[in-house]
Amino acid sequence: MAWGYNGSGQLGNGTTTDSPTPVPVSGLSNVVAVAGGGEHSLALLSNGAVMAWGDNEDGELGAGTTTGPDNCSGSCSKTPVQVPGLSNVVAIDAGYYYSLALLANGTVITWGYDYYGELGDGIGVQEGCECVDHPIAVPGVSGAVAISADWYVASALLQDGTIRNWGYNYDGELGNNTQTIESTGCYCLGPVSPSGLSGARATTSGGYHGLALLASGAAQGWGYDYYGEVGNGTFVETGCDCVPTPSALNALSSPQALAAGAYHSLALLSNGTVMGWGYNEKGEVGDGTLEDQASPVPVSGLSGVSGIAANDYQSFAIVGPSQTLNVALAGAGAGKVGGQNILCPSSCTSRYPQGQVEILRPEPSPGSGFAGFSGPCAGTGPCQVNMSQDQTVTATFGPPKGTAITKATINSRKKKASFTFAAPGAITGFECELVRPKPKHHKGSGKKRSRVGPRKKPKFALCASAKRYKHLAPGHYTFKVRALDILGADAVPATKTFKVKLVKHKKHHKRKH
Repeated sequence: MAWGYNGSGQLGNGTTTDSPTPVPVSGLSNVVAVAGGGEHSLALLSNGAVMAWGDNEDGELGAGTTTGPDNCSGSCSKTPVQVPGLSNVVAIDAGYYYSLALLANGTVITWGYDYYGELGDGIGVQEGCECVDHPIAVPGVSGAVAISADWYVASALLQDGTIRNWGYNYDGELGNNTQTIESTGCYCLGPVSPSGLSGARATTSGGYHGLALLASGAAQGWGYDYYGEVGNGTFVETGCDCVPTPSALNALSSPQALAAGAYHSLALLSNGTVMGWGYNEKGEVGDGTLEDQASPVPVSGLSGVSGIAANDYQSFAIVGPSQTLNVALAGAGAGKVGGQNILCPSSCTSRYPQGQVEILRPEPSPGSGFAGFSGPCAGTGPCQVNMSQDQTVTATFGPPKGTAITKATINSRKKKASFTFAAPGAITGFECELVRPKPKHHKGSGKKRSRVGPRKKPKFALCASAKRYKHLAPGHYTFKVRALDILGADAVPATKTFKVKLVKHKKHHKRKH
C-alpha cells in the first residue's frame, strides 16, 4: 500500500493523483520488502526480483533509459516494472533518486542519480543525465550482508564487521576523518571505511550523518552534528559542523536497532522503548519538546515497540508483538550469517516485528563451504524467515560435526541391537558401520577354526535412524555412525561398543508319573 505525493507515479496505482489515504500498488504479490526514494519506489519479491516505479529522469527504474512507459512529469512509470538483469536479491534500499540492491553473493548493486558519487565510483557523473540508468556493481565492495541508503550517502556492512561508505562527504558523512573538497565538480568519495570502526552488526545512513550498532552492544555515530544528530552530547557549530570519525553515543542501554532521518536519529532498546536525539524543531525526537537534543532522550509515551524507522523529518514506531530470531552455526567449517541487525557468530540473536520477513545471507570463510540452512528454511541460497513466531535457523559450514548416538538398545536373548542417532545442521543422511567379532581359536586344538569363505571387511553404508541389527552372534561389537551433508561426512564418527552375551537355554525334563 502507498499514499501521499504522486506527481511521478511513485504510488504505483496507475495514476499521478496524490492520495491522502493508502491505495494498493498495482500488480504486486509475494513482496518481502519495500523502499521509498526521492520520487520512486522499490519492492523486493520473494523470488529475488526487484520491481521499481515512479520517476525515471535519473534512471531510477534501472531499465537502461531515462524515459518511461508513461508520460508523466518528464518520464516515469505509474505502475511497477521489473528492474532488468537483477536476480537473487536479498535486500533493497532507496535514496534521493538512486537505488541499492544486495545480491545473495554479497555484491552490492546500484543505479540512478550519481552527481555526488552515490553509485560508489568516487567521482560522480556530471554530464548528460548525471546518472547511470542501469544496475552496476559498487567497485571495491564484496561480502556485504546489509545495505543502507539515504540522501546522497550509501553504505554496506561487510561480513567481517566493517562498514564501507560512499557518496557525498562535505560534512564528514563517510566517517573516515576527511571532509571532501570540491575538485572534479562534486564533494564525493568512493567506498571508504569509517576510521577505527570494527565489530559492527548494523549500519544506517541519515541525511548527512551515519550510525552503527556494534556487536558489543554499543553504538557510534559520525557526520554532520550541528543539531546533535550524532548523539555524543555535543552540538558542533564550528569548522565542518561535523564529527568526522565515529564517536560513542551517550546514554544508550542495549540498543537493538538504529534509524537515521535527515537531521535526527532513533534507537530501539531491548525493553521496547525508544530514544531520540538531534534536530527537533518539528518534534522529530518525540520527547514532548521542540528543542534539539545532543544526547539520546526517551520518546514520550512509547512502550512495547518492535520496530523503528526515520524519514526526513518524521519518526515511526511499530507497537506490537515481536519475535526472536536466533542463528546457530554447525559443521566442521567456518563462516558467517548476516541480515538486518544480525551478523553471526559475533551477534546471533535479534528481535523483529511479528510477521516480518527477515532474509539471512551465508558467507563461508576462505577454504570452507556452505552446506545449507536448516530449520524454517533449507537449501544453500538465502534464507527467508517469516517471523510469525520465535525462530531458530541453523547454518552449516563444511562437513557435519557432532554426530551423536542418542539411544542404544541391546537384547542378547533375541540377538538384536538397535541405535538412534542425530547430528546438528543441514544433514543429508547417515552412514553406519558394525565391526563384527573376530573368529576365536577352537579350545584344545591349537588351530584356528575354519570359516566358510573369506571374512568381509566392514565398511560404512547408508543408513537411517533407528538402525537395527538382528541374528547377532555372541561377542563384542563396535557400532559407528557418521552424518553426511553435501560437502562430506563427519570426520569423527559416533561409536558405541557393546556385547552380545551367550544365552544358555534351560533344558525341560519330562515329569515322571
